[in-house]
Amino acid sequence: MNIPAQESLDGAPRRVRLDAQGGPALELQEMTAPKLHHYVPQFYLRRFADTSGQLWLWDRHRDRVFHTSPNSIAAENNFYWHEELATLGHDPLIMEKQFSQLEGEVAMITQQWLGWLREIKTPEKIEIPDTNREIVAFYIALQFLRTADARDILSAFAEQKVYRKKVSDAEKRLLHLDMLWKGDGISKDLAERIKDSSWVFGLNTTATPFITSDNPVAFRKGDNAMWLKVGMFNEGTYSVFPMAPDIVMYCYPKEPPWDKLVRFDCCLSPVRFTQAMIESENTGQVFMASRFVISVQDGFDRERAFAKTIGTDLYAPYWRARGEQ
Repeated sequence: MNIPAQESLDGAPRRVRLDAQGGPALELQEMTAPKLHHYVPQFYLRRFADTSGQLWLWDRHRDRVFHTSPNSIAAENNFYWHEELATLGHDPLIMEKQFSQLEGEVAMITQQWLGWLREIKTPEKIEIPDTNREIVAFYIALQFLRTADARDILSAFAEQKVYRKKVSDAEKRLLHLDMLWKGDGISKDLAERIKDSSWVFGLNTTATPFITSDNPVAFRKGDNAMWLKVGMFNEGTYSVFPMAPDIVMYCYPKEPPWDKLVRFDCCLSPVRFTQAMIESENTGQVFMASRFVISVQDGFDRERAFAKTIGTDLYAPYWRARGEQ
């Protein structure tokens, strides 16, 4: 899939493509080959750092809170190492390098957006050229598909429905990388759905920040009753992507019940967030997290409480009732 270069931040157009057949579609800058591969980019994580440059993390598996740097989480050694490419004499880290190039583009584009969104009034719009929209939609789709959680879900499906047996870690990696290489598969379909949605941005002025996680792209049903890790193509399901502790991005499909939001595309939402609304959005990161929930500040009591309800319908009646009002 080809992604045109951004239009507005520098004068040197670049193109990004993940393509296993023809090799890289851009001339990659010389860089050292990192062993630790981040499946959530460091530029993104740094936006949730406190004044010391550190992140607060809650480890859901061990129920432990700790303070750490953005370069030490949401990463694994050789996560995108492609053994088949190495065997054929090609660069086994080409995917990691292309991700890095894409992240550089998105970091610049979205940093500009954050500055604008913090200055404009509701419901003013920010200008998003078509090429930038395509780049960011592709990035969000890949962010969902590139994580450790996506690899685990794909591997579980393959074990149950295809191989009928356990697969090795090496086989899991190859299955995942093969899915990411295929630009005409799920990554293309998800990127198109996101690109064609109405993009609405929310500004948080409460004392409770938006949080993120090691799997930050969340999906919610159209009636708001449930977060989803699968079924993101179902009618009405929309994506929620926290961009910073004070900014969130919604991608609403142009279908019921969100078809009336088309006029707010690229707008700062007129909705004034309350603390309860922020806490509700933050439950999506608790649900999506593979392991780590990430915040600019300490304090995860609400997240702990919500985690205990995952797998139940405790909050569904409340949200369905609100959707019918």
